[in-house]
Amino acid sequence: MKISNLSRQSGVSVATIKFYLRERLLPPGTPTARNQAEYDESHLVRLRLIRLLTGIGMMSLASVREVLAAIDANCLSPQGLARIVNDRLLAQHPMPEAEGRSLRTARQQTDQFIDAIGWRIAPDARERDTLAQVLAALQGLGCSCQAEAFVPYAEAAERLARSIEDVDPAVPAATVVARTVLFEVAFAVMRRMAYEHRLAARQDDRGDCDPS
Repeated sequence: MKISNLSRQSGVSVATIKFYLRERLLPPGTPTARNQAEYDESHLVRLRLIRLLTGIGMMSLASVREVLAAIDANCLSPQGLARIVNDRLLAQHPMPEAEGRSLRTARQQTDQFIDAIGWRIAPDARERDTLAQVLAALQGLGCSCQAEAFVPYAEAAERLARSIEDVDPAVPAATVVARTVLFEVAFAVMRRMAYEHRLAARQDDRGDCDPS
């Protein structure tokens, strides 16, 4: 297909496609004439993945580049690929740095919590530090919670992980990445919806007036 057809089918403008080609986020098409090339289904799939990562995944182009490079290298285990995707997702939501003894204590509590639930997480995983930052921030707000407050989240995350862990080796890495990002967003959205639902149910139980 010509670049105009690729644009129409992908929903990405010709100018943006040319930018992705220049930045090597999108592989070149097959040359057919001077300044002309043919593109195929693989280019369409790639554009849809880029749109997903930059859209619902809210990744920067630098992060997208790293994820695409990992896919193209085709030498990472599913766990290794998941680590890169998770790191890039975390990079889009930086946490304010807690400091001093409170952070050290939160890190110790987080490490003990992860060990207690039996999760095999690398010692230098960014997720460990992010969770510790969250815990330190909560405690800094005066919350008396310990790392055990994350148990319900861990249980829900474990159930979700088990439901999607059976990945067919024949499934392309790009599909695995897309599914990881989509389930990440779905999990966050469902958690927010559940919280809104519980607040509404509590309001109904109390007979409070809806200020809206």
